[in-house]
Amino acid sequence: MVFSSWAAMILASAFTLVLGLRLPRLIQGSGNLWLWLTHLGMSIGLWLAVEPLYLFVDRLLGSVNLANLLSHFCINFVFLAAGVQIALSIGRCDVASRIRRFSAVGLPVAMALMSVLFFAADLSYSSMGLDDFRDTETAVVLYKLSLYLYPAVVSSMLVKPLVQATTPSVYRVPYYSKKLMSVGFAFGVVAPIGHLVELSNRQLDWLTDLIVYPAMLCVLTGLVLAWISALLTHRRELQPSPRSHHQKVS
Repeated sequence: MVFSSWAAMILASAFTLVLGLRLPRLIQGSGNLWLWLTHLGMSIGLWLAVEPLYLFVDRLLGSVNLANLLSHFCINFVFLAAGVQIALSIGRCDVASRIRRFSAVGLPVAMALMSVLFFAADLSYSSMGLDDFRDTETAVVLYKLSLYLYPAVVSSMLVKPLVQATTPSVYRVPYYSKKLMSVGFAFGVVAPIGHLVELSNRQLDWLTDLIVYPAMLCVLTGLVLAWISALLTHRRELQPSPRSHHQKVS
C-alpha cells in the first residue's frame, strides 16, 4: 500500500475506535449525537480511502467506482454533522440552525448533482480517486468539483463565527484552535476553484490538492488541540484542590 493508504487506515482505525467507545453513552442518552455522526462519516470515508479496501468494496458494487460516490456522500455528510457540532461548540446555536436548515435542501441537491455527474462519466473499471479518467472525461472533473460545493457553503457559514469566537465556549474549544479551524474553513470556501481551473487546463490538476490539504491540516489540528484542551481541563476539574484536601485532613 502507498503512504496515503497507510495514513488513511491509521486515522480510520482511530475514528472507528472512538466511534465504538462513544456508542454506549449515546445509547444511554448522554452522548453527543452530532459528534458521533461526525466520527461515523469520517470512519467510513477514511476506510474507503484505503486502496485495497476501496477496490474490494467497489468490486462488490460492480467495479464502476460506486465506492467513490459513496465516499463523496460521506464527505458531504461529515460537513453537515461536523458543521453543526462545531457551531454548537462555540455557543452559536443560530449558526447550527442555519446549517441544518440549509442542509435540508442543499445536501440532497448536492448528492443528486454528484450522482448525475457520476453516471454521466464513462467509468469502465475501478480507479481510486478516478485519476485514470480525469484527463479524458470532463464529467469526472465536474463530478469532483461537485463534491466541494456543499462543503464550501457550510464552510462559509463557519469562518466568521470562528474568527469572532473569543469567549469560553460550551465544549472548551480554545482560542487558537478556533482560529486554525477558521483558516481551514476559509480554504474550504475556495476549494471549488481548483477544479474550475482544471477544466480549462488539465495540467493544473494539482491546484485542488494545494487548497484541500492545508484546509484539512488546519481543521484537524484545531480539532485535536481542542480535544487535548478539553481533556486536560476535565482532568484538572477532577483533581481535588489543595485547599479542600487540607480541610479534609484537618
